[in-house]
Amino acid sequence: MLPRESRREVVIPAQMRSKGGWSDVTIRNISPHGMMLLAPFPPKPGTLVEVHKASLALVGRVIWVKGKTLGIQLVERLNFTALFRAANEAPATGHGPVPATAALPFTGKHGSMIAWLLAGSTLLLASGCAAVALWQV
Repeated sequence: MLPRESRREVVIPAQMRSKGGWSDVTIRNISPHGMMLLAPFPPKPGTLVEVHKASLALVGRVIWVKGKTLGIQLVERLNFTALFRAANEAPATGHGPVPATAALPFTGKHGSMIAWLLAGSTLLLASGCAAVALWQV
């Protein structure tokens, strides 16, 4: 049996999307391959979810639920730096991610066009990852 990965305790408000739609959640701990969340109405184990914090979107599967607490196994390894950077971005004005351009420091004549192209390709990549994850269900 593999040893359990170390956890890092955090308190990061975020949004989660599942079959039931969007809900506000709080990320309570993180590890390289998962996270524990507090949610008002946690989805059932086995459900695919997206967790959004500003411009960062994470895809995972609910592994366990206990009351309003749930554990998610992520599809890809969690980049702690990206999560902490997203946690310090301006909060979204509604559900879902802030456009990635909010975090890009491009200036100049072509800067905004490059930023929008990067934002679009990021969203396309995230959508593709989610589609692949859903296709495997």
